[in-house]
Amino acid sequence: MGKLIAQRLLAMIPLLLVVAIVVFALFSFIPVDVASVILGQSGTLEDRERLNSELGLDRPAWERFFEWLAGAVRGDFGTSYITRRPVLDTVATGLPITLSLVVGGLAIAVVVGIAVGITAALRPGSWLDRIFTGGASIFQAIPEFWLGLLLVWLIAVQLGWLPAGGFVDFGRNPGGWLERMILPWLTIALGPASQIARITRTGMIDQLQSQYVRALIARGTPFPRVVFRYALKNALLPVVALAGLLLALLLGSSFVIEGIFALPGLGSEVIDALGDGDLPVLQASIVLVAFFVILSNLLVDVAIGLINPKVRPQ
Repeated sequence: MGKLIAQRLLAMIPLLLVVAIVVFALFSFIPVDVASVILGQSGTLEDRERLNSELGLDRPAWERFFEWLAGAVRGDFGTSYITRRPVLDTVATGLPITLSLVVGGLAIAVVVGIAVGITAALRPGSWLDRIFTGGASIFQAIPEFWLGLLLVWLIAVQLGWLPAGGFVDFGRNPGGWLERMILPWLTIALGPASQIARITRTGMIDQLQSQYVRALIARGTPFPRVVFRYALKNALLPVVALAGLLLALLLGSSFVIEGIFALPGLGSEVIDALGDGDLPVLQASIVLVAFFVILSNLLVDVAIGLINPKVRPQ
């Protein structure tokens, strides 16, 4: 297992370098004059040229990239063009909110999806199976932004059970934080939970109909033990792989969910930086997101290796 982790960690370095190069090259062509954004309409040509020189925007792109890369290796992602604050401080305010949204939503999706999948697999073809399968198809087809608006209208506006949006810091008010995160979690979790339920149901049905399960039942092994210790363990392999893929997808869709529920996460910072041409914030945000995606893939590989020793490197 240690060899597997070491291999994945070494592979992260060239992947992050490629991501940084691609992001820098793409955002360098954004048609935004940063000096004009900062100075506004009152800025003269001389003022804009002077500000571009102060920001280093008059230097070649390759020179600015290698300077940024040298700082990033030391943990210094530069200074925001707009706010003049360290980029790491700017990103650090929104990144925990985005990660709490994504990780919480994925946890709900995994728990609900596996529970629904197991329940449907134990009674294939029953009315309960049809209800779960039909509901999974519906939630998988509904766009997340529409689902979020629907939940706000039903649960927050009509029933008044939860706040419609906003954010409260966890350290200041844990209860208020939880209340304002439930709707975003449900919005981001119901679609992935439907996919996990389908995969779990299919895998469990295959395992329960296999020869080794029939042999265990014939030997008198209690059925719950057969289901949860043997069949579920083998059926979870594709679920774990799917969860790693869903984490990457949820990081992208979280930007939309943050806009619906007015969460001051990383998505709002990226959108503002994109409109202002704030390349240091964009570069750091995308690279950090890529880092967490690659790290999630590492965790998935480790989890699969723990479940199935055959995939571990020898």
